[in-house]
Amino acid sequence: MGGFMRLLIRITKYIVLIFLSIILLLSLILFRGDISYVDAIDLFSEEESEFFETDVLGLDQKNHEITIHYLDYGHPEDTPIVLLHGAFSSALTFEPWKDELIQNGYRVILVDLPYHGLSTGFGDQVTSIRRSAEVVMNLLTHLNISSFYIGGNSMGGGVSWYLTGTYHGVNQVNVLGLILIDSIYPTNASGAPESGFINVLSSDLVAPLVSKMTPRFFFKQLLNGVYGSYTSPSDQVIDRYYSMLRVNGHRLSILQNSSEDISTEDQMTILEKIVSENIPVLILWGEEDTWISVETTELFKETLDLAAEDIIIYPDLGHVPMEEDPERTILDVIDFLES
Repeated sequence: MGGFMRLLIRITKYIVLIFLSIILLLSLILFRGDISYVDAIDLFSEEESEFFETDVLGLDQKNHEITIHYLDYGHPEDTPIVLLHGAFSSALTFEPWKDELIQNGYRVILVDLPYHGLSTGFGDQVTSIRRSAEVVMNLLTHLNISSFYIGGNSMGGGVSWYLTGTYHGVNQVNVLGLILIDSIYPTNASGAPESGFINVLSSDLVAPLVSKMTPRFFFKQLLNGVYGSYTSPSDQVIDRYYSMLRVNGHRLSILQNSSEDISTEDQMTILEKIVSENIPVLILWGEEDTWISVETTELFKETLDLAAEDIIIYPDLGHVPMEEDPERTILDVIDFLES
């Protein structure tokens, strides 16, 4: 009996050793360190890059500071158009549109939203479209811009409609038009149950390690699923997404950020104001979007009282039409702006 127990203990030790070795090997293969914020600025900032420090009032009634990176192109006197990216992305997602917009007489402002690109996050690790909208509005006030077009993709679309419905008509703010590209629709995220597994991943013990297990080939597969059948992301685009994601703190924020509790009713009220103020709206959508279904266009159509011609659906594009086919999509945007 004693010999059997010693054999069992020895086998158990071997199993544990093999398991730990596999974990160590996977860690070595998958681990990718952060890019420091200072290095990221040196590597990725452009001649037009600007930084703006501001703060927002949280639901806890405390001010939370943040540094926002933005790109300001075109003539200062031209009509501004503000463009906001989606989750895991950066302001650079709209660069393929900027030259055509500038040539047509627009000032183009591309913003890195909180926890993205070269912008920092909030110290309390809380995020929301309300906070992001306030940050963008603070930036526009800083730039003495009160009349502008605004548009956004995915999460950035949510920030765009939230800002439009909240600030239009306040302190002479005039939103000339709203462009929604595969945008999020009002939801109440706080109502979704959290799984125990997600809670473990977001814990202070596990999250700092797990958040760095993001090799480039994993991210390439993810990004391929974002695009439609028309094209695939280039190596340059993949490198841009991947590098920006690795800026210090961004990956950790994905696991550990919490969201403000903004009710669906409050969000719907904001959309209804866009209708009551007769703000022109253009919706662009990739029919092959696997992140936000093209059926969401019907929800926007009903809520915003849109006509069929206000919605353009691209049959072969996915979640980021402005990246997948900038030449085709920018023509529709210019038509909207000129009309």
